Amino acid sequence: MKKIITLVAAVAAAASVFTACDNKDDVKTVSAVITVDDSDIESSAKAEAYTVTLTNNSTSLSYTVQTENSIATFDGLVPGVYSATVSAETVVDGFQYVISGSVASESIITEATAITVKVTATKASALILKEIYYNGCTVKTPEEAGDDYGETYFRDQFYEIYNNSTETVYADGLCLTDNGNSFASYDFSTIYTYDIANPENYLFVQTVWTIPGSGTDYPVAPGESIIVAQWATDHNAESLANGKSISTASAEFEALMGESSTWDGTVLTDNDAINMTRTVLAGYAAPQWLISVYTANIILFKPSVELKNEDFLVANESSYTKAREILRSDVLDAVQWMEQETDFAEPTHRRLPTAIDAGCNFLTAYNGKSIARKVAGQREDGTYIYQDTNNTTNDFTIETPVMRRNGAKIPSWNTWANK
Repeated sequence: MKKIITLVAAVAAAASVFTACDNKDDVKTVSAVITVDDSDIESSAKAEAYTVTLTNNSTSLSYTVQTENSIATFDGLVPGVYSATVSAETVVDGFQYVISGSVASESIITEATAITVKVTATKASALILKEIYYNGCTVKTPEEAGDDYGETYFRDQFYEIYNNSTETVYADGLCLTDNGNSFASYDFSTIYTYDIANPENYLFVQTVWTIPGSGTDYPVAPGESIIVAQWATDHNAESLANGKSISTASAEFEALMGESSTWDGTVLTDNDAINMTRTVLAGYAAPQWLISVYTANIILFKPSVELKNEDFLVANESSYTKAREILRSDVLDAVQWMEQETDFAEPTHRRLPTAIDAGCNFLTAYNGKSIARKVAGQREDGTYIYQDTNNTTNDFTIETPVMRRNGAKIPSWNTWANK
């Protein structure tokens, strides 16, 4: 008798399972229509398509759809409470816009439930300063040189600019500058001001170097970088740094006004790298761009208005100090450095507004080190994403200089890099 009861129970259990399966197949599903509201984003920065992800709050199951005409339709949903997120990235004039929006705990229990998600865009630079080698190296110590000073070398400076976005951008028209000589006197005893409306909207600079091009001559794909060298040559030559430096011969650009001789007799040869143009010169004229190994900064920007090399502003505190204004909103990236942290503690010593760079890097001159941006992540295609919080203190580490660190790619139009 016991065996018969057990058998009946087993059959009943099996029937229950099959019934449950049948009922599952009969569960009513519904659809949802998600509309992306991007009305607050300027038209040029809006995305052609948005990625919409719908997540069931109870089961954590997620569904992803690309929008068409800002609408994403989800079919076959189990009725319940859902959260929706929207994301996209666009690049306009060298700036990357990260677009996002979300809604939480939306009930989807009827067919064609309509949900609107409002999105906003955060402006960031697609092109960032990835590595900077500015402080030169020591060729001979005072002991080795038999004097009180030794021998130092500073013509090996380079600035690596990396495409940190997911779209191809163009280097044509990019500008590099610093605002050291137009910001304050050498000892910071005088901070210069300029008679211009809304001065808080500008930075004031004396020399601007520009990458040439018609607008689409120099594409930079995601994961690629371009190198701007002070002088694109092998600095390890015996007559130069004598094996204590690096070669910048593969650089895409050099901030050089053709072949010339320096005060110490060094001949600056004109190399394969493309010569930048000196667009603005309001201060001292030099055949190449020299930037201080002690206290300075570098500003990467894409001008939205034509830069004039005339009618310069004159500092109110010094009739000898002239400058050209550039819009802060045109700045793509900026990095500043000093030798001592105590210098940065003085607010008047900070050459860049906090909104552009809230931090600073500290390196002793001629120690042969660079500053390299920290890695924040890696995309599925292997390209690296670098940290960019507009804070040099947090975003960079001190390293031995390496151009195209972490396998950054060389643009196809650089045909001399592998010579």
